[in-house]
Amino acid sequence: MAAVGELLFTGMTDWKNIGRGKTQDEEKYPNILQPTRLTSMVGVSIVAVCGGSASAHCMAIAEDGRVFTWGRNEAGQLGHGDLGNRSSPTVVKALDGVKVVAGSCGKNHSVVVTDTGASYAWGSNKHGQLGVGSIARTKPKEDDNRLVPVICTVANTSAVACGAEFTTWIAGEGGAVYSAGLPQYGQLGHGTDHEYNMNQGSVKLAYEAQPAPRLISALSERKVLKVACGHNHTVVVDDKGKIWTWGFGGYGRLGHKLQKDEFSPRMVEIQGGERNLCPPDCILAAGSTSSWVTCLQGQMYAFGKLKTTGDNNMYPIPFMDFQGWNLRSVAAGNTTFAAAGGDQTITWGQGAGQGELGYGPAGPKSSANPKLVESLEEKMVHQVACGVGHTLFIIDPAHAEGLPTWEPPSDEDTAAEAAVAAAGVKRKGGPAAAEAKKAPKKAPAPKKAPAAKKQPAAKKTIVKAAPKKKAAPTVGDLSKKSAAARKAAVARMGAEDSD
Repeated sequence: MAAVGELLFTGMTDWKNIGRGKTQDEEKYPNILQPTRLTSMVGVSIVAVCGGSASAHCMAIAEDGRVFTWGRNEAGQLGHGDLGNRSSPTVVKALDGVKVVAGSCGKNHSVVVTDTGASYAWGSNKHGQLGVGSIARTKPKEDDNRLVPVICTVANTSAVACGAEFTTWIAGEGGAVYSAGLPQYGQLGHGTDHEYNMNQGSVKLAYEAQPAPRLISALSERKVLKVACGHNHTVVVDDKGKIWTWGFGGYGRLGHKLQKDEFSPRMVEIQGGERNLCPPDCILAAGSTSSWVTCLQGQMYAFGKLKTTGDNNMYPIPFMDFQGWNLRSVAAGNTTFAAAGGDQTITWGQGAGQGELGYGPAGPKSSANPKLVESLEEKMVHQVACGVGHTLFIIDPAHAEGLPTWEPPSDEDTAAEAAVAAAGVKRKGGPAAAEAKKAPKKAPAPKKAPAAKKQPAAKKTIVKAAPKKKAAPTVGDLSKKSAAARKAAVARMGAEDSD
């Protein structure tokens, strides 16, 4: 049973501009520089936080099965029936009546699994990544965004993982693996990238979308237990302790010693062979350019591009920074990483810069090596999740007291922007605006799945941990610090702050 705790957030909150290199409105949407409680989620029991190496939106699953989403929503990936971004975690009302137990976030889509094995998806279906069996658009420029949850055609689902524009499910007692979406690098594992030439008179290559979840036949004799997806690759572990990878092979993220794409699952050879298998409760993670797995005795192995500089791990190599740790959770994002074990939490990443590492106002913006998150020292963190420019944590409720809180701004402005966006979609003749208008109050009942087919810097708002025996400060309180105090904080940062 998943541990229950409270949500913490750190990182960028200007969801419209996150990851796009644009000037952000830090006065309204500050960078949260250390793990912080969100006012609306204080006291809410959370069992899972979901991110993704390509996601600029977040998901949290409550103990009672409710799903909260917030962040960017340009394709309806939040599931609220519109295209407006959300600053505060908001319940996906269309899922009232079902109990969600797991989920994952892609670049512009989200997928969840319920306690009955049904799977629901919403957001962009441009490449068929929602797994609903079809793509509704009739013209190339039309969208096929689903603004509220729709039922996927995979039944008896036990796990799901989203890549940037594809999805992988584990279903049935036999641990069968299904996938749908963009096949460009072989990330669907069907033995092909479905490439074709759009013009007979010239070379214009395209990749045929795969909207119907299809069984990965190469694993039909294997019982798969866990799955993780990076941007364009997939990692699974079977009940024999074997690791399999496929998809984009750049930087060695598949662990096969070659930078070669794999169109079908291929077993990864880990040091020690049969003596170093992966237990059923192993930790599995996949970032944009890397893969992570724990083997016997809890040793973590990593392969792929782990830093923006230096050599790549072309095959699994022990990650010695975790030596001796009793790891509970590891997450890999776009350029950042996080891990929780014992009563400590560490983060790192050279591409960070918006507070997603949680080192605080006096800490460095980025770190090439794992570094302790000081505000979480001697605190029990059950789970971590990484996304683009942000990190999520589930902390034991007893250890949440005293941490700073933040109340996100009103979403009225983004609601107005969403109305304009929806009107634009309607003019194009796409289905998104109509679907937003007719959003159902509850998700449709699960249907039996058909037979599988083969086929420049702004003023910073500082979040500072509360002193002992005093009420937890809010971001508003901390933003009133004097100029002298702010300069003193910067001075303490030293050379690291100039990175």
